[in-house]
Amino acid sequence: MLLLALACCCGCPAYYGTPMVAQYPASAALPAQVADLQLREDARSTQTARQLETQVRQAHWLAEDTFAGIYTTRAGKRVAVFGGTGFRLTPSADADAEIERLTEQYALGEAQVVENSVRGRHERCAVGRSDGVGVVVCTSVDHGSIASAVFTDLSVDDSARLLGTLREQIVNTNG
Repeated sequence: MLLLALACCCGCPAYYGTPMVAQYPASAALPAQVADLQLREDARSTQTARQLETQVRQAHWLAEDTFAGIYTTRAGKRVAVFGGTGFRLTPSADADAEIERLTEQYALGEAQVVENSVRGRHERCAVGRSDGVGVVVCTSVDHGSIASAVFTDLSVDDSARLLGTLREQIVNTNG
């Protein structure tokens, strides 16, 4: 009985609390280059990034910090990445809500759950359209941050992987 009591009193909080402690607090900074992507700093890209960051701030008003940037490759692939930091109690529900928030703007179809190896992180991707161009929108949410991106000329699997790479470079946690 003592072991059961210890497991319930100490084990459960430790199991569920570990991701929270590892993922919050978080900070974000956009690097100039991620893999083969270059951060665009021209007037149009900067304006688009500001608009995305404003949308993030409006949707996530408790966010401690927000970020947005436009990255491109030499081959013409474009990635708009945006998100924010701050404590999130329900990352799975927040991932669903973020895809729902972006559904109308990007004419998204049904969202797919994307598996990842990070406990407490929840990812979703959906295929849609933006200005007549096919896009994949992915979001990744954990207890300390939310990161979303809009990808052109990539599959869902490649988009999900690239969002993971972007997230590793942009979001820094204490864990």
